[in-house]
Parts: sequence; C-alpha cells; structure tokens
Amino acid sequence: MTGAKTGTKTGTKSGPAKWIAWVAMLVVIVVALFVGTVGQPSPTEAERAQNLAETIRCPSCKSQAVASSETPASKAVRELIWERIEAGDTDEEIRDYVASRFPGQDLLLDPEGSGFSGLVWALPVVFVIAAVAGLVMRFAGYRAQPLTASQEDKSLVDAALRASENGEKP
Repeated sequence: MTGAKTGTKTGTKSGPAKWIAWVAMLVVIVVALFVGTVGQPSPTEAERAQNLAETIRCPSCKSQAVASSETPASKAVRELIWERIEAGDTDEEIRDYVASRFPGQDLLLDPEGSGFSGLVWALPVVFVIAAVAGLVMRFAGYRAQPLTASQEDKSLVDAALRASENGEKP
C-alpha cells in the first residue's frame, strides 16, 4: 500500500476543542439547576398543606401519609396543619409541632437532614461523586494507541492485492 499513512489518528480533537463539549455540558447543568431552584413561585397555602400532609405519616394506619388516609386521626392532623399555616408557622415548625403532639411515634416520612438520618441523603450523593471520580481517573490517561502495520502485514496485503489483480485467489 503505497502512499497510505499508517499510525495516524483521524477524527480526534486536540487543544481547546476537546473541552468545548465539557464546558457546554457544564453550562447546561448549571442553567438547569438554576431554573429548577430559583424559577419556581412560592406555593399557595393549599399547596403547602398538601405537601406537608404528604410528608407526615398517619398516626393510626402507619403505612400512609395523612394526605391519602381518611381515618379520623389523619383528618385531625390535616386540620392541625391548616391551623398552623394560618398561624404563620413555617413548614419545619409545623412538622416539629405535629411530631410533638404525638410523642413516641415517628410521623415524619422524610428523614431529617442531620445526624444519622442525614446519611440517607448524603450517601447516594457520595456514591455518585465517587463513581464519577473513579471513571474520570480510569479514563483520564486513556489514549488510543496508533495502529501500525508490521512489514509482514504489509507484505501480506501486497501479495493479496497482486493476486486479486491477476484474478487469483490469495
């Protein structure tokens, strides 16, 4: 094969061009996070009551949130939530108040973000970060090795080309 280049890489990016895709992806992620956190209006009182009712466990049935239960205890908790919203309490104050009204029962469906319960929130994030870091470390030094044909390979190809030109089988 005369005139063919061997050992060169085609289609690879070098210099700043290879970072453009990474920068673009970072910009998209930052914008999406910004829109997802800042772009939302504050919820109405009815939405707050519904959201709170979905995060508090029914005191009598244990397997449902008070939002989806029709037991008298759940109705009482929903009324209590409305009273506390009208009194001007924050969501955390309402959750703490409801939990204090039913001592000995774990009524909060969402684990707290502190202490041992904080691990429920932190460990998945730590695992994702560790996985991404592992992948970056594994592939950071990866470079495709240029393929070079040995003299024996070149001779074999030349022989096959000559044979096909003469109508012979290699």
